[in-house]
Amino acid sequence: MKPDGCFFDLDGTLCDTAPDIFGCWLAALKAAGLETERFRRDFRIGPPLEPMIAGLFPELTEPEREALIASFRELYCTSGFPGTVPYPGIPALLERLRRDGTRLFLATNKALRATRLIVEKQGWLPVFEQIHTPDSTPGPLCGKSERLRRALAETGLDPARCAMVGDTVPDIEAGRAAGMRTVAVTWGYGGAAELASAAPDRIWNAPPAEWT
Repeated sequence: MKPDGCFFDLDGTLCDTAPDIFGCWLAALKAAGLETERFRRDFRIGPPLEPMIAGLFPELTEPEREALIASFRELYCTSGFPGTVPYPGIPALLERLRRDGTRLFLATNKALRATRLIVEKQGWLPVFEQIHTPDSTPGPLCGKSERLRRALAETGLDPARCAMVGDTVPDIEAGRAAGMRTVAVTWGYGGAAELASAAPDRIWNAPPAEWT
């Protein structure tokens, strides 16, 4: 059954964003005089940024971490995203879903400014009905599952007739917690075995020609 609404993660699901993210992070760390070994070894794309950086650099004070993240975000948002590209088959998949009447949404842990810039560069602003990021609504930051619940409530969509598509276990867990069907994609930054252990409703090894 084709979904009425489909919520996509961005990094590792729609686009390979790793070259630009890693390049800008290394530049920010160099500017701050910080070593990069832990970052190169342990940094992961997908989880919320603040706790990730706190874990990688526990010696930094909170203001220092905030300044480091702000430096990265400015470098990233002004980079032009030269290395960020859609995965093969993604533009065609989005077009097919739109043509079939599926409402499309973006649900990512990336900040809104960078998300909108990337979506705009790809020509996808008209494609997605809404963009949901940790900072896309006023108030305290909330997790992806709560953002999905709010989006479902706002749109009136039945969660049982919607799908969350992502490349990491937290994407699958968030979709399931919101009552949605879940699709794990194996071409991104999550491990195939990890994704399978999360028991998604579907696993895609490549964007499908049709949603069956």
